[in-house]
Formats: sequence, structure tokens, C-alpha cells
Amino acid sequence: MVGKESSGNTERLKEAISKRIPEGSQIFLDYDGTLVPIVINPEECYAPDSLITLLKKIALKHDLFIVSGRSMEDLRMFLGTDFKMIAMHGALAQIDGKVLELAPGYGKYIEKCREIQSMKLEKKYSGLRVYPKGGGILFHLGLVKPEKRGEIIEEVDKISMDNEMEVYHGKEVVEIKIPGVNKGLAIQHFRNGRPCLIAGDEGTDEMAFGSCPDCLSVHVGNSTTKAEFSVEDVNTFLSVLESLV
Repeated sequence: MVGKESSGNTERLKEAISKRIPEGSQIFLDYDGTLVPIVINPEECYAPDSLITLLKKIALKHDLFIVSGRSMEDLRMFLGTDFKMIAMHGALAQIDGKVLELAPGYGKYIEKCREIQSMKLEKKYSGLRVYPKGGGILFHLGLVKPEKRGEIIEEVDKISMDNEMEVYHGKEVVEIKIPGVNKGLAIQHFRNGRPCLIAGDEGTDEMAFGSCPDCLSVHVGNSTTKAEFSVEDVNTFLSVLESLV
């Protein structure tokens, strides 16, 4: 289903936030597709100054976390180092400037991903772009011809299985990631009983919505979701976030 409250009901969402998310609440926000639009070149997805300003205002009033499948290096590059951040779908966290490994055996997966990267699949498939993420590796299909995408996905699926890692199929991407790690578990790790808002746009965020039913959940987009509320796009969601400050 699309959210219980459809994309047109932004005023109802703002009303729910005012009633259920008082000052001091926890806020967990995805990055790509939630705070910034998804772009064809993921390395160019910098947060505009207006977004940084808004997030800093929210962080002054609430316990704010940015929760992303991105590497910690990407999040720092796009957002700076002032925010609490959960990276790699929940494998790493940055709290008060210190990086915490939430996934046991994280170093082992760094080595596995180096070996996978050395296979250089981008040389085999025209248009394929490969983004190493430390303990994960992302294969971007945005510039790959449609008739070749299935072949790439099958090969990445097999590589993931051979290396005892998980594979995630997202929007224009297929990703090899650390097994047993997801946003839902990461958010539960940092939950402290306070009121909570979670927002995201795709499958990894659905795990968070399902794992934290007590939280006010917001899906960005028009796809099927477990979230309580749905808004149509990033700009609409950013207008909703203004109600937190």
C-alpha cells in the first residue's frame, strides 16, 4: 500500500508531527531520495546550504541522525561532520565525531570488497560504474544499456553469494553489503524511548518502518510502503521538516 495517509495530506502529517514529535524527540532521516533528489551521478549529490541550515536547526531541538546506505566518507563530504550519522545501512555510526563499528567483523568485509573491486566489472560492462564503500560495494546501472542490466545483476548476485555477503537491489543500483545489517536494527540500537520520526524513500527504509512501529514513519515517493504517511517528493518532505523548527 501507499502510506495510510496519502501524498496529498501534508497538512495532516504536519499536524501529526506537532502532536507526536515534541522538542527533544529522535529524528532519523535517509539522505538520497529523502533529503536530496536522486541524481544520475551519485558522487555529485551535495547538500545545498539551505538543507544544511535546516538540519542544523533541527539538530538544535531534536536528537537528529542521518541514516544512509552511503559510506561515511560520502556523508561527511556531502554534509560535513557536525551531524550524528549512520552509514553503510547501519554498519557504521558517527557519534560526537567518533566512528563506531556496529557490524561485527567489519574489517573482514573491507578485504572481501577489495577483492571484488579488483575484478573490475566496469571494464566488462559499458556504462557500469563501481563505487567502493569500504565494507560494501555499489554497482550503478544508470548508464548501462537496458539489455545488459539483467546480466550484471545476475553476476553481482553470484559474487555476493560466493563471498557470503548480502545483495540489495535499489533504484538503478545493485549493491553488495554486509550481511545481517539494516537500518531498522541500527535505529533500534540508538532508540531511547523518546518520541521518534523516521523518513526514507526505498526498500532499506522499509526495514526501519517495519522494525520501529512506535515511530511516526514517512515515505517519500509514490511506491508501496509500510510507512504511516507518504509525501510525493523531496521538496514536499523538506517543507514538512520545517515544522520541526
